[in-house]
Amino acid sequence: MKEPLIPQSQVLPAQSPAADWCRDPVSCNAFWPGTGDFNGIQAAMDRRESIDLNHRSRIADAIVGQYNQIGMTVPDALTAFRKGAEVISVGHQLQAGGGPAYFHYKILSALRWSRKLRASGVSSIAVFWMASEDHDFEEVAETIGVDTDSFRWNPSRATSNIPVGMIPWEKDAEETWNAWCQRQGVPSGIPPAKGVTLADRMRGWLMQWFPDEDLLVIDGNDVQLKEMAQFLWDSEWEKAGIGDTLKEANAEYSERWGNPPLQPRENNLFILEDEGARIRADRWVSKGQNEGLKMDAWRDLRPEQNSPNAALRPLYQEWLLQSAAFVGGPSEVAYWMSLGKCFQHHRIPQPALLLRDGAVVLNDRARQVVRWTQWNPIQGWWTGEVARTRWVDFELDQLGEIAGPFDAWSNALLAYAEGIPGDAVPTTRAALSRMEKELQQVRKKWRKLWRQQHSEECAQVEEVFDTWLTSNGKPQERWLSALVAAKSLGGWAELKVEWFKLLENAEESCFLVFSSHR
Repeated sequence: MKEPLIPQSQVLPAQSPAADWCRDPVSCNAFWPGTGDFNGIQAAMDRRESIDLNHRSRIADAIVGQYNQIGMTVPDALTAFRKGAEVISVGHQLQAGGGPAYFHYKILSALRWSRKLRASGVSSIAVFWMASEDHDFEEVAETIGVDTDSFRWNPSRATSNIPVGMIPWEKDAEETWNAWCQRQGVPSGIPPAKGVTLADRMRGWLMQWFPDEDLLVIDGNDVQLKEMAQFLWDSEWEKAGIGDTLKEANAEYSERWGNPPLQPRENNLFILEDEGARIRADRWVSKGQNEGLKMDAWRDLRPEQNSPNAALRPLYQEWLLQSAAFVGGPSEVAYWMSLGKCFQHHRIPQPALLLRDGAVVLNDRARQVVRWTQWNPIQGWWTGEVARTRWVDFELDQLGEIAGPFDAWSNALLAYAEGIPGDAVPTTRAALSRMEKELQQVRKKWRKLWRQQHSEECAQVEEVFDTWLTSNGKPQERWLSALVAAKSLGGWAELKVEWFKLLENAEESCFLVFSSHR
């Protein structure tokens, strides 16, 4: 594979919202304005009014409190943020240990767009929004290394309905993490000096993984920040929220792409109860009525007890950040596109919508197998069995083409039969059909013989695809840790350097192919 940089539009599956957004954004402007490239960032800044510096200062104060609370140094990026620097925002669930590689790649994507803005003379930083209020623990509890060796977080406290960011990160978790890092040969980082939550530990990891970068971390689960967005919570309780607007948008979305990613609710809030549970607003109301609470008991809620669901969270985030651009994965791009009318409903400026960059890392064995099979990401993500079959067919084809001569010979026979009276043509067609089936059976035998004679190579092809490039057909970036993948390039720091170098002049979202030997 000679090309290390491929447009993401060529890697995405066809007829998906993200693919359409990358290939033909104008056709998607009824859902989201602009384009998903550097021009889109500039257009979003032009659409938006000037940044409210008083607004920014209040947010900056809250962020300082978040860092100070756990004794961490506030990044220099905060000064630029307070002064009105443009923001490239990105967010994710708090994957224990980082999770799949795309967690890291999303942040690298935001950083590279921020660098590009600065190179154009515009002050810019990247902001990582910690989705600490999500409560699907199973989605964030595992990070996978080579040989399917997983770091698995098993907290002692019940996790079924607690926001993941609030779950204590205990001593046992740190010890298990350190042991996994040692087995995988990656740095574990400096352990926290005192008991922390997963949100706190994630802030420490991000500082470890992205030191000296203009990256600011913000946790939306914050008293001051939620007070600033009180109008969003009130509108949901007063039946003036985004439910009807999202329902209308979903009808248009369904007509083009099928099932919408977000289901509208009359109230798009959760309630954070004092004992730690996160309960959907409608269920909280029902529970309160059973306990004798009045209908407008929501008025007694403290601002921080309101927690936005997946549909409302992007509006909360962008009300605070006023981003120039938001970077998301294919699924995020799809559901943000479904929220365009909701942003307009609350008159919240819409940032440019950028698909994150993707990547695959080829170690020495993978590099060899890719050369054998002539595979590249545009072809899709093969299982080991499919890759082995493709390789065998490729090798057999090197011995000489069969399909072309067979077709030419068949056409010659049919032309000959046309000069013979009677049923010569249908008889010839029937005979050729039988021959074609026989040829397919013979080809299967050729494959079998080739596999027997090249069993070691076949085993290597299957192993590399199933244990490095893919996992059950799932792309490397969606299951393997970026920290582990980067080892074959020299380490995480080396991958970052190469990432920014390759994308320095890129104007659109790209897919990168890293190789242990270029």
